[in-house]
Amino acid sequence: MPEDKRFWVTWAHAGGKLRDEKVYWLATSSLAGKPHAAPLWGIWKGERFYFETGPSSVKGRNIDENPRAVVHVQDGMDTVMVEGTVSRERNPKLLRSLKGDYKRKYDYSPDWSDEAAQVVYVITPRMAHAWKAPKMHRTLVNFLF
Repeated sequence: MPEDKRFWVTWAHAGGKLRDEKVYWLATSSLAGKPHAAPLWGIWKGERFYFETGPSSVKGRNIDENPRAVVHVQDGMDTVMVEGTVSRERNPKLLRSLKGDYKRKYDYSPDWSDEAAQVVYVITPRMAHAWKAPKMHRTLVNFLF
């Protein structure tokens, strides 16, 4: 944590960045350690990150083999990265709520009726890292969940 409070990155700020971002980057890895990164849309809600992808996509296959992942905002000057464990989201009430979130945020109506085509995953965070440039090493903050 920086000594000078002007450089502190608060959870309110980091959480706001996660909530308001339009395009995120997700990094996954196969069981053999082959990395994969891809941009995607998502919803930060209740200190969890929700996203959709095909279960047979590279992301989906990697998650099946190795559920650890990192998601981060695009902004490298004021960034937030979340490390966590990925699982399928199956709660019908939450899925209905997420459909409304996607519609409001992206003007997009997801169709999750065919689980072979598209499903929702959730990242349960273990830790988040945040910092602001140009003093990245002086502003780095880790948030534990």
